[in-house]
Amino acid sequence: MLKIRHARRTMIAGLVGLSVALAVPAGPAAADVYATNDITAGHIDIVNIECPSSPSLALTTKLDSGTPINPTDLHNYAFVHQDAASPYVSWVPTTGTAGYWQVSISSATMGSAPWVGFNFNGSCAGSGNVWLSQASAANPGRVELRNSGGSVALSTATSATYALVSGQHTHFEWRFYASSKPTTAATYRLYFGFGSNGPPLSTQNWLEAEFVIVP
Repeated sequence: MLKIRHARRTMIAGLVGLSVALAVPAGPAAADVYATNDITAGHIDIVNIECPSSPSLALTTKLDSGTPINPTDLHNYAFVHQDAASPYVSWVPTTGTAGYWQVSISSATMGSAPWVGFNFNGSCAGSGNVWLSQASAANPGRVELRNSGGSVALSTATSATYALVSGQHTHFEWRFYASSKPTTAATYRLYFGFGSNGPPLSTQNWLEAEFVIVP
């Protein structure tokens, strides 16, 4: 009987050890999770205009060629730019310790970082203006979107808007400013909105998005 009990204890201990081993990922520690879905690379149209009930328009977000995401569901996503993992994300010093994280406008960016821009489905009629603002005063600094000529297209520091028309698809150089180079992940929370000229918006016309810059 003693041998049987000892064997049972040994078997139970072995099963417990197996369950612990299965619960812990093998290899390096898992990457930080900033949302239910961390998007670390790929083609992103953060402002994507569709016409699900033509001629009415709707603001969505599109990840690669997938189904557009409703603005109210975007809180489950974080767009994560990792400096160490991408040659297209880099810190650019300006004055003193201040500077900005630069995310390249190049389409090559999408291979190792989110490549973020705007799209207006060409099968939908109409036009409108995109606006950008800071969703939280706790952001490390302002955010700028610059076009291929280097001019500011949108900035959280101004109330300017960006014109977007049917069939237009454009991406930007993104700049995330900070008073000094972060040593830990920095989060920027932004509002994007779309004001329609012509067909009305059939759904919510603004969204909140979270961008994380990892040194």
